[in-house]
Amino acid sequence: MNLKRILERITGKEIDITFTDNRVNIISFKKTRKRVQLRIQRIFRDAPLDVVHEIGELIKNPRMRTPLINEFFRRNQWRVRKRTRMQGRIAPEGRFYNLREIFDKLNREYFSGKVDAIVTWGRMSPRRSVRKRTLGSYNAETRTIRINPILDSPKVPRYFIEYVLYHEMLHADIGIKRDRNGRLAAHTREFRKREREFRYYNEAQQWEKRFH
Repeated sequence: MNLKRILERITGKEIDITFTDNRVNIISFKKTRKRVQLRIQRIFRDAPLDVVHEIGELIKNPRMRTPLINEFFRRNQWRVRKRTRMQGRIAPEGRFYNLREIFDKLNREYFSGKVDAIVTWGRMSPRRSVRKRTLGSYNAETRTIRINPILDSPKVPRYFIEYVLYHEMLHADIGIKRDRNGRLAAHTREFRKREREFRYYNEAQQWEKRFH
């Protein structure tokens, strides 16, 4: 089966495929008017036709549900290569919130599926002062987003988890740029503008004030 040819037939666009060993963000893509840059976990080279068809439909509609893709990956996880570079403990599924599910939703909704990053809960620190200082972080070298585990609580609204994760995904998408004064900056004008595009931005800002 020629994955590229079938996806091009379904989407009507030229597809540039990069196969990855990513175990968290298994499918991501960036679309232009005529082309699609697709990054996809290499096990999908052997996916059955119905799964490939769902991949094509996902490219056309990034907000759609993907039960066939998810089930195929779940059944074939044992084939996924471990990364040669140690990433530390990767644990996206918490007691109350699954970061991978939230990441995939935000990636489709706000980034057209193009953010390629590992997402995980961090380790709980025994020191409360340290625990409350940083809610999330992004490591550009390992492409890893870590979320403070104190947020994995039924007392924390889902929209706030989404906001913190969205903030770190913006860092992954935009990177470090120069501000108007020529200095390297992470929170640029573009960053702040896009941050305010988050649907629950105002609610998250108000809740964070109460949280601290």
